[in-house]
Parts: sequence; structure tokens; C-alpha cells
Amino acid sequence: MEQVYAQKREQLLNDLSDMSEVADDMLQKVIKALENMDVETAKDIINRDDVLDNYKITIEEEVSRLLTLDQPTAADTWFCISLVKIAGDLERVGDHATNIAEIMLELKHDGISKPMVMIPELADIVTEMLDVVLESFTTRNVDLAEAACRRDEQADNLYEEIYSRGIKVLGKKDQKKNIQEIVKNLNLAKSLERVGDHATNIGEETIFIATGKRVKY
Repeated sequence: MEQVYAQKREQLLNDLSDMSEVADDMLQKVIKALENMDVETAKDIINRDDVLDNYKITIEEEVSRLLTLDQPTAADTWFCISLVKIAGDLERVGDHATNIAEIMLELKHDGISKPMVMIPELADIVTEMLDVVLESFTTRNVDLAEAACRRDEQADNLYEEIYSRGIKVLGKKDQKKNIQEIVKNLNLAKSLERVGDHATNIGEETIFIATGKRVKY
């Protein structure tokens, strides 16, 4: 039974690793598409959203089967719960990548050639956060996980600055015609900020798996 458990646990980790690669690739490509207003890449990202949904379902089913094999230890149970949480965060990263692609298509349709100032900077921050936190999970590197989590405040602050600037622009009479553009850009920034939140969640779960300690950033 112990060997069967080890094999299923290994398969679960492999599936989660594959899922993380898809989520990371979707985010990387949609950010690149945003820089160039690349319509075809944006459409491809939208079409890939179901892939992560299917991975999430598969991982949840694998965890369910794993926990019914025998009487799992408390550590094994918490480990499985953490993996389900991480899968959920990866699925949401994919959702936000899809949201970004959809908003980008709307902006392109409206004749907008680039997003608001500071959005590319926010995109760089959250993309790096996800890269680092996924590496930390693969290597069980707590220092990397903590470093990624600490950047969430930077992402939050930048989002707040983008939001404040957007609201100020909306308040100007001569900008009334640009309301839809500004709102779409603010929604774009919010999706990016949420990616940072999900990366932080993954970092917190990684720290828990590695140390058994719960932390909150």
C-alpha cells in the first residue's frame, strides 16, 4: 500500500507541475500579447482556458482517490489539501490570463494601441512573482517562496496608484469620452493584481508544505 501511495502521490505532483507550466505559459504569452496588441495570441489564450479547468478536476479526483486508499497521516492529508489549493490558484491564474486577453481584444477593437502607463510594470512584477513561486514549489525553496510573497505589497501599491490615476482622469470633463477605455484598463490592472494574490497563495502553501508552518502575507 505504501508503494501504491507513493506512486499516486508522484503522479499527482507531475500533474500539478504540468498544470503550473500551462498557467505560467498562458500568463507569459498574454503579457507579451499585451505589449504588441497581438490579437491571434490573445485568441489562443482564451481557447486554452479549458485546459486548466480540466487539470483542476483531474487533480481534485486524484486527491480524493489518494485519501481513500488507506488511513492517511495528518501530514499526508494536509499535503493533499495544499495541492488542491495550489491547483485552484493556478486555475484562477488562467482565468485572469483569459480576462486580460479578452480586455485586450476589446481595447484593440476600440483602436487602442497600448495599455495605460504603469500596467506593463505591474505585469512584469506579477509575472516574475509567479515564475519565482513556481520554482520555489518545485524545489521546496522557502526563501524563494518568501521573496515572491513579499513582492505582493509592491504589486498592490502599484495597482492602487493605477486605480487612483484612472479615477482622477475619469473626473476630468474632457475625458468623459474615454470612460470605457479607462474602465477597461482598470479591469486589466485588477486582473494582474489578482495574479499576484494567487502567486502569493501558492507561496504560502509551498512554505506550509516545506515547513509545516502557516504564514500569511
